[in-house]
Amino acid sequence: MASSPYPVASFAFTCHPIIGKRRAPMVTGFSSRGPNAVVPELLKPDVISPGLNILAAWTGSGDDIPLYKKNHNYRFPLYDVNRSPARRRHRSADQEEATSWTPAMIHSALMTTARMLDNMERDILDDGFRVATPFAAGAGHVHPQLVMDPGLVYDIGARNYVDFLCALNYTAQQLQQFTPDVAACMSTALPGGPTNLNYSTFVMIFSGQTNVYTLTRTMTKVSQNAEMYNVTVVAPELAKVTVTPTTLKFKKQNKKKSYIDVNRFESSSLVVIEYHL
Repeated sequence: MASSPYPVASFAFTCHPIIGKRRAPMVTGFSSRGPNAVVPELLKPDVISPGLNILAAWTGSGDDIPLYKKNHNYRFPLYDVNRSPARRRHRSADQEEATSWTPAMIHSALMTTARMLDNMERDILDDGFRVATPFAAGAGHVHPQLVMDPGLVYDIGARNYVDFLCALNYTAQQLQQFTPDVAACMSTALPGGPTNLNYSTFVMIFSGQTNVYTLTRTMTKVSQNAEMYNVTVVAPELAKVTVTPTTLKFKKQNKKKSYIDVNRFESSSLVVIEYHL
């Protein structure tokens, strides 16, 4: 390296790679699943990403590593998909490119560009034998190539989070642990409850007492060109979804427009429904 100002390294696999022979990605059996036990109105998980048998360089340190493996420079570590280095790299790379985006905008872009189809254009599987539901795969598998151009994003500001906590019945004393300037919750802070947070997905709990949800979402345009978006809804079974307006037109970057989403569930049984537009 000292003899060349532009050193180049290369590596080769000694085994024969097999590409496209197995379905991927796939949700692992140990991956964390929903619904969210603390706030059911927030989707758990939000997305999935590479997290099992990822070839990575490592230092060789660690008390849980057998001595005979400590001199290896590479290994296939076992990670939970929500804590994997790959997912952390996705977030950090996105933040570097979109320096003016808020954390909520980055989170939205990751979710709205994720895919629920695998490398064979079929539904992602859960643990290898059943179709993954949103409570196993979230909004889908992250697609980094699309994250930087999501078109529209759902943004959430500090006041929105305060209203969200108020909808969860936080007291003024509890709120002041996060925002000392908040004296009390507003009675109309978040109409419709926690599920009306300006989030990228819709998670609703239908029961005999609640069969209709009227929700509002606000989109922020991050692309530069003038664009028009038409809504397409594939409603869950026994649910009827109406979106107004059905078309959103944006002329300039950073413009915001809202739509109203009315959800009716045609049953009296208790059920949790998740979907995203």
